[in-house]
Amino acid sequence: MSTSADRASTETTTKSAGTPSYKRRRRRIYAATGVVVVLVIALIVWAVTQGGSSGPAALPSFTVSVGQGSIATADGIIFSQPSLEKTIPAHLHMVPFDAGVTAIAEMRGGSVQSISGVGNPPVTAAIGNGTAVTVVFAQGFDADGLVVPKSITSVSQLAGKTVGVLVGSSEDYELEGYLALEHLTGKVKVVSFPSETAAGAAALSGAVFAAYVQGVPAADLIQQKGYHQLVDAEQIAKLGIPGIGVIAVATSVVNSDPTLVQDYVCAEVQATNDMTGPQADKYLTEAAGVQGVPANLVVTATKAYYPEIIPVGQQLYWLGSTLHDPTSRLVKAYQLTAKFLIGQGRLTTIPSAAQIASHVNISFLQKALAGGCPS
Repeated sequence: MSTSADRASTETTTKSAGTPSYKRRRRRIYAATGVVVVLVIALIVWAVTQGGSSGPAALPSFTVSVGQGSIATADGIIFSQPSLEKTIPAHLHMVPFDAGVTAIAEMRGGSVQSISGVGNPPVTAAIGNGTAVTVVFAQGFDADGLVVPKSITSVSQLAGKTVGVLVGSSEDYELEGYLALEHLTGKVKVVSFPSETAAGAAALSGAVFAAYVQGVPAADLIQQKGYHQLVDAEQIAKLGIPGIGVIAVATSVVNSDPTLVQDYVCAEVQATNDMTGPQADKYLTEAAGVQGVPANLVVTATKAYYPEIIPVGQQLYWLGSTLHDPTSRLVKAYQLTAKFLIGQGRLTTIPSAAQIASHVNISFLQKALAGGCPS
């Protein structure tokens, strides 16, 4: 006769016998595995949605190569003003360059996406050699001038004399072009130097008669030797030999991320207005910290450079009135530059006007001028 305790034991044994223990363990393993799979899927979905969002992790890198010197640039204004910098949808970096040719090579290699203030010869050579580069903004003329002894009052008096200049530069192109206009090619010996400082020092020592320089080298000649400036880059530009510092962006970025380029050009427009506007001293002083130059020097040097800055309202005068305009003043300047580069052995043929114009895109500037910029 069984007791209630015996019946309970029997029922328990019967139920346990109905579901073997190894199957129960397997169910628990399956259940745990299912939870893990669900968690992994959830993590993958979260990572994908985060990576595809507009958050900081999704922003592209955008490196701007900026010419060194004591004159503030629009890019210096951008990088020193967080409110303006954040309007550009990218992780921004600024690196200095000494030579435009080097900066172009870095762009070709992919480490630089934009070059600020690059001159005629590097851009023209890049176009002639098939480098994918696009001009989107014109910043200004060179600030150089032909600094000569007081006794020289006419350029014709330089016949038989020597003039020092920075080798292979926009300045070199301007001087050679100006001498050609004055029918002095071959009559004035142009002596090349690795830097404007070296060209100025050679004139100071008497190794050359005059120099085509700017800034400190020009000031030293004027103050120490009583020299004066016979003609400057802006005057030469108006004669049809413009040396223009431009913003050149990698064409791959123009094609792949036009919104980024548009916002960058908009920031350049605002920065250009800021650096010459009523609060210029404030913006120039703050830009000095970014450029690593004493503030008082930047303010003085930049204000002296004001006449060479191309105002926003004159951009299309130089870049063209229509998209890829083969008759623009910049295209003509680059064709003249190509002749200069052929003489130097850096190009073998002159690119056609249409070929050069295809590397100039004014659409971003036009939109900016029409009010199509972030507020």
